Amino acid sequence: VDCSKYNRRSSRIICTREWEPICGIDGKTYGNECIFCLLNRNKGIPLRKLYDDKCIDCLEYSDACSKDYLPLCGSDGINYANKCLFCNAVVMSRGALFLTNYGPC
Repeated sequence: VDCSKYNRRSSRIICTREWEPICGIDGKTYGNECIFCLLNRNKGIPLRKLYDDKCIDCLEYSDACSKDYLPLCGSDGINYANKCLFCNAVVMSRGALFLTNYGPC
């Protein structure tokens, strides 16, 4: 994300409320690029964007996943057929695995 267009020290930054979510490397969903950049500047911590869209929360392992096909691409280069299977892999990796994009790799 190029935050330079939002980082004007001399004036206040006003972000729109348009919902164009991005997922940050911190696992948090930001409403749009402007909000991501504004909060990034205010925190003083350099954040990176993982991908466009909401972050996926994977908190527990499931013994029963559906056979729905809504593919997710993991950081390991594997296509996971759905969120349940992806989250099981995240839990098994102890959080090392993350989503690179919605859809196939």
